[in-house]
Amino acid sequence: MPKLYGWVREVVPDSPADRAGLQPGDLIRTINGQLIRDLVDYRFYVAEEELTIGFERQLDQHEVYISKTYDEDLGVLFGEEPAPFIRQCANKCVFCFIKGLPERFTPQPGLAHGMRATLYIKDDDYRYSFLFGNFITLTNLKEHDWQRLDEQKLTPLYVSVHTTDPDLRRKMVDGPRAGDIIEHIKRLGSIGITCHTQLVLCPTINDGPHLDRSIRDLAELRPIVESISVVPVGLTKYNNMIKTGDLPTLRHYTREEAEAMIEQVEAHQRRLEAEDAEGDPFVYLSDEWYYLTGRKFPSARHYGSYAQIENGVGMTRYLIDQWARRKRKLPASMPGPRRLTLVTGTMAKPVIEKFAEDMRKVERLEVQVLPVVNQFFGAEVTVAGLLCGQDVLAALAKNGNLGDLVLLPHVMLDNAGERFLDDVTVEEFKERLPVRAEFVRNAQETIEAIRLLASAGNESISAGSVVVSGNH
Repeated sequence: MPKLYGWVREVVPDSPADRAGLQPGDLIRTINGQLIRDLVDYRFYVAEEELTIGFERQLDQHEVYISKTYDEDLGVLFGEEPAPFIRQCANKCVFCFIKGLPERFTPQPGLAHGMRATLYIKDDDYRYSFLFGNFITLTNLKEHDWQRLDEQKLTPLYVSVHTTDPDLRRKMVDGPRAGDIIEHIKRLGSIGITCHTQLVLCPTINDGPHLDRSIRDLAELRPIVESISVVPVGLTKYNNMIKTGDLPTLRHYTREEAEAMIEQVEAHQRRLEAEDAEGDPFVYLSDEWYYLTGRKFPSARHYGSYAQIENGVGMTRYLIDQWARRKRKLPASMPGPRRLTLVTGTMAKPVIEKFAEDMRKVERLEVQVLPVVNQFFGAEVTVAGLLCGQDVLAALAKNGNLGDLVLLPHVMLDNAGERFLDDVTVEEFKERLPVRAEFVRNAQETIEAIRLLASAGNESISAGSVVVSGNH
């Protein structure tokens, strides 16, 4: 059953909620008579200027009237619990990320706590697609969901298509109404909702002619479909080479296949750019294809508004350009000899090495790049976001000279910035290092850490610190 939503953790001082007398511990039930089921409901109904808030305080029911401007925040911060119910996926996608994890609660070497529990949540919730850009399959929408989408205009959504061939999608997604994807997208358009789509490609399954068809079919649905991302399947040692039904065995793409894939998609991009008034390519290759082939990343103009950056589309170009703009803020020199260690995944090593070259221009600063091989999921998993704490700790321990500071990419952690995938906490991680370690989100935070290193006196720098950097 859905949990109650609306428990007030904090009321911002002098906000409309504070002036109306709302207090921490109150449970907001309704806004203008509408039941508040989740964050989407709250954001939708609280946008009005005249509000009647129905809330519960110590089991007593109350109502309060609030008047505010349209763009004024109510001033309520909600608690972590009770949390909104997450609608989980009923499909059995052949390449599902959950299949790439070890069995839940099964003991694993070095996993005292098991994997992070939230990894096993198979999210297929349209509300989270709207709020956070999570990809959904559209296979589990009931009529009341369509009515809510129509009422609240939750746009855009992010949709996992994979293939527009109905029979093939039924085999790949293996879920209710999986073959109706085109009809579902058309229905979204009929109620004024657009979507960004992704095609997760599996070698010899939904690429080749199937890819051509999918791109053509989705292009015909513009402007309902705003973009397509083409992403290679991500496999770990737990689901690599798995065979499902009569589909070919799952495996990674080779470099030669990736080269051919880029050529195939670029042909569509050229055609679609010519058709679009603003030269929008409409279909985009994720960064992995360029890393796998060693090809140059497209310009920022190619990616436009970076609509699918969270899906790894244009993330490297954005990081490169961000670094180019920010690197002039690096300090000219260090007060004494300093050593910096930049930790990253093996895929992004070439890009992080270029950043390190700029850092080495700082006088008396020595910089090493430490790409960590993914032992837990397998060496073919090369992104920093899938590195476990135990693998990073082992790599750092093996490295003889960590230096004075370690900067790690924040993408290794959960949204709260507290835990690695293997449930190692940041606190535990730092306790096991002999030096200071910091997690950075972007170029700005990386440079700020280096400037802090430059401003610190000799006495404040502990020998052997480590810095880890990079967003991939």
